[in-house]
Amino acid sequence: MLGSAGYVTNLDVPLNAERYTNQTLTCNYDLGSEDLYTVKWYFNDEEFFRYTPSEDPMMAAFNNSNIQVIMEESQENKVVLREVDLTATGQYKCEVGRDWPDFTFDDKTANMTVVVIPNERPRIEGVVDGHFRVDDLVNLNCTAAPSMPAATLLWYINDAAAPKDDLRHYSHVKTADGLYVSTLGLNFKLTKGHFKQGELKLKCTATIATLYHKVEEHSQVNPTGTVVRELPSEGSLVTANGPPSSGSETMCSGLLERLVALHVVLLLSVHLLR
Repeated sequence: MLGSAGYVTNLDVPLNAERYTNQTLTCNYDLGSEDLYTVKWYFNDEEFFRYTPSEDPMMAAFNNSNIQVIMEESQENKVVLREVDLTATGQYKCEVGRDWPDFTFDDKTANMTVVVIPNERPRIEGVVDGHFRVDDLVNLNCTAAPSMPAATLLWYINDAAAPKDDLRHYSHVKTADGLYVSTLGLNFKLTKGHFKQGELKLKCTATIATLYHKVEEHSQVNPTGTVVRELPSEGSLVTANGPPSSGSETMCSGLLERLVALHVVLLLSVHLLR
């Protein structure tokens, strides 16, 4: 028989629990002047722990392959789970019953997700050991370490979120132990505008709920000494180490060389005629 008073006032179940850590679930209730008959805990509708003050022993745990109760730390209004694994993800319910003559029950439910948090930062993969230049095609992938759930990845170009058209989405890859690997690609063509004050910054962030946030970044200064070469204008010559010279200057230089050569020939001819 369900009570209408709603005397289970609060159920505190961690929304996200890190794998292989102990977790405490708390059930608060207010019975007023009535006595407590029992407190029962369920995982996915299967009872796994009970507290009944009129029985000896007052606490009892039931076999469940997904979770293990730490009896010495559990009590009337809380149950402590030992080193939760991925199988402990699911719905938890606390059911409180009033004693005679009422024998009514009230309950609340909440979900818990067991997460696996990587220690390392995401990896930027691709050609990043050299320098990018204007007109280069950037083709990079950001990959997060295996986790549960899959990490959310974001790309930034100079601290601004990368345009959607520059992103390439990949399906999550599931590992042998049930974790997920996330990868997000970045593809765009570099322009002069990408070098803000001579610097290009590419950043990838990986996030899992509020438990994990790490960043990997590639940053470079626009290579020094880079010459933006343009086609020569008509009547000029582009040189590698100096400014353009005019066409008339080039013609005068060639005429002078020919006159010197002609003078040498004349001197040799006069010498032979003697």
